[in-house]
Amino acid sequence: MMRWLWLGLLSPLWLPRWLFGWALWTLRKRHTLHLVLRGSLPDLSSSPGLLGWLRPPTGPDLLPLLEVLGQATRDERLNTVLVRIEGLHCGLARAEELRAALARLVSAGKRVVVHADELGLGAYWIALGASSVRLSPTGSFNVSGVAMDFTLLEGLLRKAGVRAQLLARGKYKSAREMFTEQALSEPNREMLASLVDDLSGQLIALTSAARGQALDSAASHIHAGPCRAEEARERGLIDATQYWDELWQEVGGETAQVQSLAAYRKALARRRWPPRKITQVGLLRISGNIRHGHDRQGPSGPRATGHRSVERALRRLVRSPLTRAIVVRVDSPGGSALASDLMWRALTLAAQKKPVFVSMANIAASGGYYASGLKGVQVWASPTTLTGSIGVVGGKFEGSELLAKLGVQQASVTSGPHANFYSPGRPWSAEELEKMDRDLDALYRDFVSKMADARGLSYEALHQVAQGRVWTGRQAQGNALVDHLGGLHEVSIAVRERLGLDRAAPLGWSAPARPRGLAARRELEADTVLRGMETALGSLPELPEALARAADLRGERLLALWPLELRIRG
Repeated sequence: MMRWLWLGLLSPLWLPRWLFGWALWTLRKRHTLHLVLRGSLPDLSSSPGLLGWLRPPTGPDLLPLLEVLGQATRDERLNTVLVRIEGLHCGLARAEELRAALARLVSAGKRVVVHADELGLGAYWIALGASSVRLSPTGSFNVSGVAMDFTLLEGLLRKAGVRAQLLARGKYKSAREMFTEQALSEPNREMLASLVDDLSGQLIALTSAARGQALDSAASHIHAGPCRAEEARERGLIDATQYWDELWQEVGGETAQVQSLAAYRKALARRRWPPRKITQVGLLRISGNIRHGHDRQGPSGPRATGHRSVERALRRLVRSPLTRAIVVRVDSPGGSALASDLMWRALTLAAQKKPVFVSMANIAASGGYYASGLKGVQVWASPTTLTGSIGVVGGKFEGSELLAKLGVQQASVTSGPHANFYSPGRPWSAEELEKMDRDLDALYRDFVSKMADARGLSYEALHQVAQGRVWTGRQAQGNALVDHLGGLHEVSIAVRERLGLDRAAPLGWSAPARPRGLAARRELEADTVLRGMETALGSLPELPEALARAADLRGERLLALWPLELRIRG
């Protein structure tokens, strides 16, 4: 009531301006929306700060972009959506969310045109939602299927005199294999083949539907890649080869009919009448490695999520009278088993006080799945999300041989037989290995029990699909590990339904700020060095990734971690 009273009293100030904007909108001709997609497409950026303004632009935030595209489907004056893709590396789950958003625009009668100089797997996945795909004449179509690389470092460690004494629970829990084996185990190969087959099947099916080709033809054309732009056009994978300036002229880019994303958002805000109360929804991001303590910063946000940072953010969201619901957005391969459990406990308690929803992005595996398994909380995953990996791994790297090669002598004085249990200077005895094995077994049983309770399954049923196995989101739904397929758009619809709101009611999203300061800057500098190493190593980017993960998880005893870094190429 007070809100409407204030609006009435202040109407001489805002009403003329709103009427002027509404008149411009009403009299304006049908127009084009111009989007530029680049970078990692974060869900919702935190305040950039001074250093953030100096960094190159990373493209639009995914969540507000999806909200705008949803409104655009209902905008009768919007005729065309022009999408320019450049330097995109967003992962397949985010690509699928954007593909689906473009497909909804096409279904609403809009013309959606995608242009790129080059098309990789993620960019082409997005383009499959458009009504027309254009590629620069001298560009290339760099899609040839789906492949997953798994690097094995046991030989390198052996030459260096380092032995990985790692144990795992779950026959598919292959994180240890990177350091302990020289060849893929059969369960690991089976799992990777299943993931590749499912993702490839999704790619072929989408290509077949979007390009009007039979499944066999679509598969043949995709597998013939990579190819030049003209060959891609001849195979029917794109519609035309065209320079950007030619397309810009075609859609009338030199006139006032083309609007940028920022200008279009402002126009939508002016059009809205009567003014409506915006419902506040909290977005809690769990990204990167899960670690004990606080977040660690990366170039574009948290590289690792600490359980204390999550607890602090949750307290803020739960106590806020304005925040009506919480969406937990998970994009993590897991990490510390202890931190994952503490995070799970904090989220479980928060779900008893406010509506909580879980949305899985590119990866929500092992500890990332642990944080998603909340009793009574619905879980959404993209068909391309990599999830599951319900299993644990633990151990240490033992370097006594390396120390001997270097001429280093170590002497220990201990108060008991296991006082230097985690010392890297000596191997574990058979008794100590049995002790670690018992600990892993107890942790695995606890993990599976909690996830079975959350999913409403028996321990035996959950164990059958656990054992460290990674699934795609589509496979996970079939195995009752997630409830729904979809992304933030579908979660937004569920939030509105739960809160009793209209389907088009505006939502205001807010993400608790991440800590910054001297420590964060130092971590950012270290991360920049690691990225430089990745560029220098070229075909072995897993090494700096492993070093970064080691820094994030230093001192952790047991890990809920998926099979390291599986890099999707295509």
